[in-house]
Amino acid sequence: MRTRDEALHKRRKSEILSAAALCFAAKGVHQTSMQEICEAAAISAGALYRYFESKDAIIFALAEQERLENAELIAHLTPSEDIVEGLCQALPEIVALSGDEQYGRLTIEIGAEAARNPAIAEVFARNETELRGALVDALKRGQGRGDVDPSLDPEAATFLILALFDGMPGRRLFVDDVAPDRLVGTLAGFLRKILGSA
Repeated sequence: MRTRDEALHKRRKSEILSAAALCFAAKGVHQTSMQEICEAAAISAGALYRYFESKDAIIFALAEQERLENAELIAHLTPSEDIVEGLCQALPEIVALSGDEQYGRLTIEIGAEAARNPAIAEVFARNETELRGALVDALKRGQGRGDVDPSLDPEAATFLILALFDGMPGRRLFVDDVAPDRLVGTLAGFLRKILGSA
């Protein structure tokens, strides 16, 4: 009995997800067929279905990738002695990702699909709950240490921060004449003024 080559399996799965993301960003989720994903990934339909049984399964896997990206942001918050500075340290990566045109188009398409498909909405809502919970907790810790304005509403502040982060990819599809370093510096200034206790 042949054993599965785990490294090859992982690589092919990643290639399929990259191909699907490219197709979804270019044409939209509904307009993309599984055959088009096969062609973009240079894989047969039979092989594709060994990895993913449907487009929804592919989107669920993309949601898991988002969850891992969120974990990187959370990692900036958890050990940080100053939550505001921890957030500011994550900004270069957040701004860089928001400037990726494919990423911007993909987030819009996946968001639209989640608005129509309750199963997809549920898996992305899980990611949102985890990220929001981590940021709210971090802001509360910051208030306890005196780094964050004690009068700030942590839940409302978290909502607004994430809305700002989420909105940047779509906005940068249409406005790309502001250099990333200017965005990072200005956004860091916003966060320090809005969240800081001084």
